[in-house]
Amino acid sequence: VPHRWGTIVHPHRILIPNDFPFPPASSFSLAVPPPSSYPQAYRTVGPRHSRSQPSFLCRLIAAATVLFAILGLLFLITWLVLKPRLPEFRVDSVSASPLNTTRSQLTAAWNITLVVRNPNTKLSIYYDRVQASVVYKDGSLISMMPLSPFFQPKRNETRVRFQLGVVGQYVGEDVATEISDERAGGSVGFGVRVLAWMRFRTRSWWRTSQCLLRVYCDWIQIGFDPSKASGSLTSQPGSCTN
Repeated sequence: VPHRWGTIVHPHRILIPNDFPFPPASSFSLAVPPPSSYPQAYRTVGPRHSRSQPSFLCRLIAAATVLFAILGLLFLITWLVLKPRLPEFRVDSVSASPLNTTRSQLTAAWNITLVVRNPNTKLSIYYDRVQASVVYKDGSLISMMPLSPFFQPKRNETRVRFQLGVVGQYVGEDVATEISDERAGGSVGFGVRVLAWMRFRTRSWWRTSQCLLRVYCDWIQIGFDPSKASGSLTSQPGSCTN
């Protein structure tokens, strides 16, 4: 279709003739100010720095430490108030009948009485297990037996009587000879050992766990009359150490 400005050859396409006068390029300049800032299309996202919070394990450890510190302080204060003291042992009487040695063997029986004192004014003592033994001066064990458990109130003295005996007990030739020589000299020295599993307790709530008490009663001299088979304590009753 002919047209003044051009020929339409396509409904959507217009051909402009070469001699069409275009205005100069300077007339199309637009005075558009540049943007003050360009929008940031992408933001660099780094690790988020937040205030560090303690972990659950750290809080648990801190709470346990504080709890143990409080319990330890309470236990220390209670211990200082109650002032627990160990019981005191001493030998009250000892007798041996008979006491015979043959080569490397020993036959004897000891009747022993111990005095046990509880010096505490606020605490009772429970002796859950007690074990007594007789030893010779070089530490050789001769006889041992368990004793009955007992209870001691505060400021109490208890006499514990027991008997230890051996018949044909092998002690070795050297020990048997030394015991025989001592007896011929008039006295034989023995030692008494006590092991006690004990615990302190008040009337109401406070008590300790079981602890082991070792008692040493060294040396006990038993005098013998040459005309008699029995012997008895020659020295004054002595205190024992623990």
